[in-house]
Amino acid sequence: MFGYCAQLDFEQVYKAPTASLAGMGQHIGQLGMTPDGSLWRLFRAGASISNPLRGCGSYDQPEDVTPSATAIGSRTLIVNSSTATKNLYANGTIIIGAAAAYRRFYHITGNTATSGGYSTLYLASPLLYAIAGSEWATMVCNPWRDVRDLAASAGYMSANCMPLQTVTSTYYAWGITRGPVFGIVMSTVPGAAANDRMVVFHQLDGSLKMADEAWGASNSDQLAGWLIPRTGGTYAGGDQTLMLMLE
Repeated sequence: MFGYCAQLDFEQVYKAPTASLAGMGQHIGQLGMTPDGSLWRLFRAGASISNPLRGCGSYDQPEDVTPSATAIGSRTLIVNSSTATKNLYANGTIIIGAAAAYRRFYHITGNTATSGGYSTLYLASPLLYAIAGSEWATMVCNPWRDVRDLAASAGYMSANCMPLQTVTSTYYAWGITRGPVFGIVMSTVPGAAANDRMVVFHQLDGSLKMADEAWGASNSDQLAGWLIPRTGGTYAGGDQTLMLMLE
């Protein structure tokens, strides 16, 4: 399910978004690398993405569950869940928190749809300790299965890629996560001062801000990366080329 780091050419990552994975890649969240060393993730748009060249992020929230009693070595795990559709948590994760010494982070390859208030998870690796049936656990979906514009109406989202084109809702596309990219500035232009090199994402629309405008007692916008070209002088204004650092 998790696949490998695909070697991609630029034609593949700039391909128009499609309604199915066929011809696009293996699975949502697949990691790919272009010849310049940039990293990309295959994502599914949970709503139409209308602001390319801005940070976009995962709209999913975690689900707290209680795992059923299970023996050590099992690769399946039954959890109480009222909302799980089939493979909702494929390529996602679960943290199981018994005593601190036995706390483990597992990857999920798939799950059954909820039936009778329970769902069965399929794990990528066997359980390392027996579960008594009273531990807490938190499941998180694949971060690239429901990617949307950062927006004031959504809030509380972190950028996980930058799409370089508009994407229709439920369509699949590649978004860059690390490497050179061009970003849209929302406020004071980064690089206008000699010591302005680090940029962050504006939480409400995914555009770029200078770090010193964003990091303080009441605000800690997410790191985007650093400016690539030399700025100042005749090149002290406008949108910017940056080295993206999302992974």
